[in-house]
Amino acid sequence: MFSRSLPMEWSMVAIMTERDARSLDHATLEEMRRLGVSRVLAGESQVAVAASLQVNLHTVSKWMRKYRAGGADALTSTKAPGPPRTLSDSQLAKLRRIVIGKNPRQLHFGPALWTLSLVGELIEQLFSVVHHASTISRLLHGMGITPQVPTKRSTRRDEQEIQHWIRSEFPKIVRERDRLQATLLFSDETGVHEDGPVGRTWGERGKTPLVKISGTRRRVNVISALSPRGRLWFRCYGGTLTATRFVEFLQSLLDDTSKPIVLVIDRHPAHVAACTRRFIQANRRRLRVHYLPGYAPELNPDEHVWSYLKGAFRRDPLDADERIEEVVGQEMSKLQSNPRTVKSFFDHPEVRYVKAALGW
Repeated sequence: MFSRSLPMEWSMVAIMTERDARSLDHATLEEMRRLGVSRVLAGESQVAVAASLQVNLHTVSKWMRKYRAGGADALTSTKAPGPPRTLSDSQLAKLRRIVIGKNPRQLHFGPALWTLSLVGELIEQLFSVVHHASTISRLLHGMGITPQVPTKRSTRRDEQEIQHWIRSEFPKIVRERDRLQATLLFSDETGVHEDGPVGRTWGERGKTPLVKISGTRRRVNVISALSPRGRLWFRCYGGTLTATRFVEFLQSLLDDTSKPIVLVIDRHPAHVAACTRRFIQANRRRLRVHYLPGYAPELNPDEHVWSYLKGAFRRDPLDADERIEEVVGQEMSKLQSNPRTVKSFFDHPEVRYVKAALGW
C-alpha cells in the first residue's frame, strides 16, 4: 500500500519522469486509465497513482471525473473526430469522377497530369473552397486515389481494332496453333543502355550515394521470343535490327524447334521488309506470322522480358570494367533457365488475354 504522503525526493522524480499520456496509442492509454481508476478505487491516493504511472496528477483526476460521471464506459479510448468535413459526399463523388475520368488539359488547366495544386484549383473552382495541400492529399487517399506513374498511350491507337484483335483475331491464331500442333511464340526487341535510370538505394541523409560508370554510353540490342510454356530464345547484337538479322533469328528458332511455329510480332520495319516476307513465304509450312495491332506494345508479353532485364540493371548498374554485351547475355541466360519467371510474364493484366484464349 502506498502512503498518502510522498517523500520530497519521490515528488521530484515524479515530476522529472512525467510523460504526456496523449503520446500513447489508444489501447495502451485506455488500459492505463482503467488501471489508474481501479487503484484509486482500491484505496491508493491519486498522487501515488500519478507518480507510479508517470502522468500528471490532473490527468488522474480527470480519469476519476469521467468514471464518476459515466462509469467504466467513459474510460474507453476514442479517436479524435478531427476537423469537420468541408465537402459533402456528393461533392467528393463529383471530384473523384473528374480526377479519375479526365486530365487537367481537358479542363484547360494546362498540364496533362494531376498535382495537388491543380486538384486544389479544381476544388476551388467547383466548390469555392480553399484547401491546404496536405488536406487535399488526405481527401484523395480517402477516395482511393493515389499518386501513380501513368502509362503512355499513343493518340494513334485504334481501340476498336485492339479489342477486335483480342476477342476475335487472337482466338483464331490459337485455333491455328491447335490445328498445326505448333509452338506459339511472341517476339520483340529492345536496347539496353549503360546510362539508363538507376534504382533507389539507402544512404546517409543529405549525402547522395554515388554510382560510377564508364561514361561511354555503352549499349547493346536484344531480340527475344518467348512461349506461354516458359521457353525463351534470345540474341544480342550491335547496331539496329535489320531484316537480315531478323531472318537469322527466325532461322535459329526453326532450327531449335521441331514443331511448326506460330509467331506474333509487331510491324517493325525489319519484320515487314521484303526479305523477311520472302523468308516467311519460303517456310510457310513451318512458320506462320501474325501482327499485333499498331501502337499497342502492351499486348506483347515480350515487353515484360525487357522490364525484367532493365530492372536488373537499375538494381545493379554496370561496373566500369564490365562489358555490357556479356552482362546482358548473362542476365538473359539466367532468365532463360527460369521457366517459372518467363511464365509469370503472361499473368500481367494486359496480356491475360493470351491465357484466356488458350483456356488456361
